[in-house]
Amino acid sequence: MSRLLYLILLVCWEAASCYAQMQTDICERTVPEGWRSINGKLSLTNTHFKIGRQAIKWDWTAGNKSIIKVENDAFKAVEENPRSTFVVWIYNEVPLNDKLVFTFGDAGQASCSFEFNLNFKGWRTAWVMYHRDMAGKPTAAMNTMYVQAPSSVKQGTLFLDQLMYNVTINPRSPMRDEQMPFINREADKAANAHWNSLYAFSRTPHFLELPSKLNKRDLADMAKVNRRYQEIIAPSKKELTADKLKDIENEFAWWNISRAANNITGRAVYSTNDIELVSLTPPEDVKELNRLWGVKRYTQLMLQVAQAYRSSSDQAAKLKLETMYLDLLDHFEDQGWTYGSGMGALHHHGYNLQGYYTSCLLMKESIKKQGRLEQTFKSMAWLSGLGRTLQLPDQLPSSNIDVFNTLLGSMLSAVLIMGDTPEKLRYLQSYSRWLSKNIASDHTIEGAFKPDGAVFHHANLYPAYGIGGFTGVAPILYALSGTGLRVEKESHESFRNSLMMMYRYTNPYKWPISISGRHPTGTWRIADSPFAYMAMAGTPDGLSKIDTAMAGIYLKLNDNKKNKWVTTFRGMQIEPAGYATGHWNLNYGLFDIHRRQDWLLTVRGHNRYFISNESYPGANMYGRYLAYGHLEVLFPETKTDNGSNFKDEGWDWNNIPGTTTLHQPLDKLRANIINPDDFSGIEEMLISDERFAGGTTLGKQGLFAMKIHGHDKYDMGSFKATKSWFMFDSLIICLGSGINNTINGYPTETTLFQNYLKTPADGLNVNGRAVHQFPYTSNGMAGKSMSVVDNRNIGYYIPDGNKVLLTKSTQTSRDQKDLKHTTGNFAKLIFEHGKAPVNEGYEYAMLIKTDQNGMERIAAEMKSKTPLYKVLQKDSVAHVVRYGADQITALAVFGSHVKSADSLLLDNDRPCLLMYKKEKEMLKLSVTDPDLAFYEGPDDSPLTADGKRKEVSIYSRNWYRSPAKPSVVKLLIKGNWKLKNESEGINRTLQSGGNTLISIPCVDGLTSKIELVKQK
Repeated sequence: MSRLLYLILLVCWEAASCYAQMQTDICERTVPEGWRSINGKLSLTNTHFKIGRQAIKWDWTAGNKSIIKVENDAFKAVEENPRSTFVVWIYNEVPLNDKLVFTFGDAGQASCSFEFNLNFKGWRTAWVMYHRDMAGKPTAAMNTMYVQAPSSVKQGTLFLDQLMYNVTINPRSPMRDEQMPFINREADKAANAHWNSLYAFSRTPHFLELPSKLNKRDLADMAKVNRRYQEIIAPSKKELTADKLKDIENEFAWWNISRAANNITGRAVYSTNDIELVSLTPPEDVKELNRLWGVKRYTQLMLQVAQAYRSSSDQAAKLKLETMYLDLLDHFEDQGWTYGSGMGALHHHGYNLQGYYTSCLLMKESIKKQGRLEQTFKSMAWLSGLGRTLQLPDQLPSSNIDVFNTLLGSMLSAVLIMGDTPEKLRYLQSYSRWLSKNIASDHTIEGAFKPDGAVFHHANLYPAYGIGGFTGVAPILYALSGTGLRVEKESHESFRNSLMMMYRYTNPYKWPISISGRHPTGTWRIADSPFAYMAMAGTPDGLSKIDTAMAGIYLKLNDNKKNKWVTTFRGMQIEPAGYATGHWNLNYGLFDIHRRQDWLLTVRGHNRYFISNESYPGANMYGRYLAYGHLEVLFPETKTDNGSNFKDEGWDWNNIPGTTTLHQPLDKLRANIINPDDFSGIEEMLISDERFAGGTTLGKQGLFAMKIHGHDKYDMGSFKATKSWFMFDSLIICLGSGINNTINGYPTETTLFQNYLKTPADGLNVNGRAVHQFPYTSNGMAGKSMSVVDNRNIGYYIPDGNKVLLTKSTQTSRDQKDLKHTTGNFAKLIFEHGKAPVNEGYEYAMLIKTDQNGMERIAAEMKSKTPLYKVLQKDSVAHVVRYGADQITALAVFGSHVKSADSLLLDNDRPCLLMYKKEKEMLKLSVTDPDLAFYEGPDDSPLTADGKRKEVSIYSRNWYRSPAKPSVVKLLIKGNWKLKNESEGINRTLQSGGNTLISIPCVDGLTSKIELVKQK
């Protein structure tokens, strides 16, 4: 028996014993045992059905004195499970301004109940949690359900299918709708409100006045937006072929849609969330059920039909396709995908319904001919949550990448399907204002685009989701550009800044593993189309119709390719962009970017605001250390090299380059993923309790530092380390101090590199000697310097080779999905800090794109009177380095009022990062407060009974929607200095001792830059 057939049989025909969660449907062969109708009749019918081929038909004859009584012991188990949920599908042929009443109890007493509005035609469903959503309280004695007919009509008919008396579901999922507006009210304030708040969105009043009439400019603007968007979604210009039409007909036939009188039936069109109602193993079976029966397949067919209709010139084919499409649209709405219906739960519906909105807009004239335009608009507006755009600007919640990726075009499609009326213009004006507000810089961890250019999702820097947001927003900005509906300048700049920043942290196509979220595969790539659309959207100030910088990046990403955009931009004499050069801090996300020539170096950290890892079941199962100081170097891809040191096969997840970690067996490192609370799903997103992590920039040079504290979830509460990276041109100085823990079972290590070897003979150079042996092991020597050039031409200078281990070996590991054992050949260089280390540390320097001669020059220079760099301090107080080549001093100051080894800094009132450069009588100073201060005071992590930090979701934190708070850093510096130029907020005071107190405002982790002039 095939797996699909097995599933169909299981879902449709088996009784409650087939499910651990007590599913009861049994509406295929007979009315279930224990069902009885009072003042009515129960029977089976195929007139309407949701699952299988039949449903229960209930004819009632005495108004609200007509009752269905269901006796079943499944209700008794409800009381002990706080997530117990009742589920039912109901078909109504005639909308009523009335309701059903469901009551649960025993023969003598009602325990809990809920009402279900009947103001609809078609299928609707109820997902009602007994403990949270019903009136009353379930008891262990419950064994009976009563369904009471409406009172406003004496007789009528309803159809019931797919009943589940007691199913356990994610409490975030149920959403309120027109039938049950009382369900899960807190969802309107939750992290997933952008999916679940359709009911609230639909009730949002317009805040803009209705224009009295449309003038010529209004009509021209609406026509331009419509024309551009239609061009964006337009199907291929290729003529529809007979084979393609046949494929569409076959797919349409699969859905088995048929009409009889005023009824339409066919296969059920299920939501993604319906998999929650089926408890089966293995999980792949559930996914296949959804994939084969799900709404995404259905809406993709709707889009295929609409595109084929638009591209065909054969009138007979067009008529056939038009008929198909209208059948699909009617069946879709009959199944419950329509205005006012929540389908039980619609989490992530934006990803699955995109084809629906686009297809409706493409088929606008056909829908209009049927008199269905108003109803279709209402359904499109409901399902896309268009009402979210009507809120007052100061009341708007932050929309996230999911909305921009999947619903932005959907909402515009809903508006554009309207006729050209003042109401349509008002919707477009609201839409533009809403979009301006939501792509402007957001100062919390909730929104999408941050002041420093980070793009966020799941409260984290997340380019894998970001590309969807960029791909969703950029075409809309182009469609609105050059009209009275264009977004505001500052919003355009914010979005452009984030898109530009993505180009800076890709090289030029891939981004680092450290910001890959739960998919550390090394295969994620930048999207090029947003750059083309942003180029065509013009500059933020609207003065130029072409943004040449965006066009240049597009050409860089499409080197040696030919397409319409390349032709257009080349025709404008625009040249491809070069590789970026400079240093950037994304302290929203704790990510530093350092670029020279054609290489990209990044460092990633975490703290009490930003997570160390995101892991889901079967995704990033060993990535606990991905933000423990992860340092990566990416080179451009070639035909023989992907530019990275990473390969999943054989990768040791304990030895991520740059990190300081506890080296554990894989079974100990494997994530123990749970559902920590009702604010999240089944996922792991751990944070630290340390505040200090972040970077600063002076010119094109940079500094990043952090404090690590392991999480108690994995008994790593004693694991601590202080780390810093000083990035000067091609030289990177890496320091560590205060490496401590009391864990005797496993060693602590700092990894300099772990490089995949394409062949075992891939060479290294160790202290001037080429090494091609495999396997190979070498130890450094205490008190003696050591140099290594790896197989990527990156040099490592280690002043003291004590506790250094270099290996080339075959490694055995598990892939990041935890599906299989893997092997691969790797070279690895580490510091061995031992078990339960006490105040251990390290120092090494990296030189990018070098050879042994280059390393010999560094070694010689470091022994000279004017060394290339000098470590002035490396302890719990501060890490301080002076870079001789550029006369820059950089300080990571971990406390307040510290005594640093630097001669300029005499005192500080807050932990901070600073870099300075003296040029004759001038002092250039950069200062960053790395604490974004989303909340103040001690760590807010809840504690277990034994005082350990408890795992809770990031979404449960009280400060989740709080903005970063500004601060003022006060520095006392030696000598009499005056501000070169008066700068708002910066104050200078000469102290009695002849030294200068500088007060520097800081916010959002951004670098504050000051220039001072020496005074006599």
